[in-house]
Amino acid sequence: MSKGDICCRDTYWKFICGDKKTVDLSIHGQYNMTYYKSNDKDVIKMNKQDVKDSKRDLTQGSVVKKLLGFSIPLVISFFVMQLYNVADSIIVGQFVGPDALAAVAAGFPIMMFFNALYMGISTGATVVISQLFGAKDAGGLGKASRTTFTLTLTIATVITVLGITLTRPFLNLLGTPANIIDDAVVYLTIIFAGTLGNLVYSIGSGVLRGLGDSKWPLYFLLFSSCMNVLLDLVFVIVFNWGVPGVALATLVAQLASGAFVLARINRGSYGIRFSFRDLGVNGDIARAIIRLGLPSGIQSMAMSAGSMIIQSFANRFGSTFIAANSTVMRADGFAFLPMMAIGSAITTFVGQNIGAGNIDRAKKGIKVAATIIIIIGITMGAVMWFYGSYIIRAFTADADVIAIGERGVRTLAWFYCFIGLESCFAGAMRGAGAAVAPMVTTLSANLLRIPVAYILAVRPHNYMGLFYAMVASMVLGSILIFLYYLKGNWRNKSIVSRVEGDA
Repeated sequence: MSKGDICCRDTYWKFICGDKKTVDLSIHGQYNMTYYKSNDKDVIKMNKQDVKDSKRDLTQGSVVKKLLGFSIPLVISFFVMQLYNVADSIIVGQFVGPDALAAVAAGFPIMMFFNALYMGISTGATVVISQLFGAKDAGGLGKASRTTFTLTLTIATVITVLGITLTRPFLNLLGTPANIIDDAVVYLTIIFAGTLGNLVYSIGSGVLRGLGDSKWPLYFLLFSSCMNVLLDLVFVIVFNWGVPGVALATLVAQLASGAFVLARINRGSYGIRFSFRDLGVNGDIARAIIRLGLPSGIQSMAMSAGSMIIQSFANRFGSTFIAANSTVMRADGFAFLPMMAIGSAITTFVGQNIGAGNIDRAKKGIKVAATIIIIIGITMGAVMWFYGSYIIRAFTADADVIAIGERGVRTLAWFYCFIGLESCFAGAMRGAGAAVAPMVTTLSANLLRIPVAYILAVRPHNYMGLFYAMVASMVLGSILIFLYYLKGNWRNKSIVSRVEGDA
């Protein structure tokens, strides 16, 4: 069997073994195979490392199994990330008081606004990495990793400086109540001081997911979250440090998670490195990351700005409603997270398959993801309708906060499918390289939310109008992005051909 032809998964592999024992059977350089004789039979064995690579490869195998296998660690990761934030709120609400809980909640929209600066880069890097991985472009992957790490360090510095400097002016602009503003300033200042760790973890995890690995980011997140909760309890209950203690616990945990991801990328088997000694920016890849990430970043920043406007509306109803609204958002976060995880998974799935030129497989993956999301949305809606009040009680024992929170959760419960489907189709479009469409549709939906909230909540002084406005935004956003998906322009947005020539 010195010469021969093999057909495998519709890919024509031609090889000439000759006297060599290891030969490349893939026309894309995808896998290395070992050829040898065993009992006079020809044996072709995939090398151990390439078996791992094939497990991360979402361009082959059962769509359902690959998508679910990649999504489950993401679901757990999103759940843990939610706990990461919720731990602060529960411990502050139970052991410090409602005002402290409101202070943490008041700072959240500002924190998310600055986080949007790096979330865009994370999204752009994930799409570029996933498409280059799908195309089996090793050279491009190396340059993409160096470019991503350099951008990460730059943005971390900018966010740290701006965040610490502008915290109090932003809180004043939002009309934050005087009884909570000082705690909110302290909380945000400490959080922004740990931006580098948070940013390295988020972007590094996005790179690993682009390479098809959703497990290691989960492992590190589990460890750092346990650390976060433990330090929360020690700093708040034992040392009685209050809100600063909660923020400090989060800072330490974020730095730890960032260090773990950095070590995994450099010591793992991905063929890329994040190194301070190897910084540099490849122009074509940087432009691709920014082109794909900037719309997502603008979208996140605009959504955060919208959230700050909504928060200013919420502030008019006093600290009790601020605390209740915070618990509703936290509780809904648990309901949303399985659907958000599927939306994140489909970004990588579509990215790899678009990079490999498998348009039909990408479309099949989108349909499978949408079906899963509808099932999850209906199930979580029912759970939150009947049992949402128990989740609210985990945050606080205040009767007024619980009553308002229960009404808010029940109002939103039956509309979860809409936000899940918006996440699915928007994630798929980003994975394909069509980053502008999700930005436009999401911004349109959020622009609707602000006037609806003003008309239904602020003018009649009825806090329920804020929840009705959120429902209107979710429904419109899902409809608009679905219409773009049907249009089909996303199929021709691959970035591989634009960067591989220079890579």
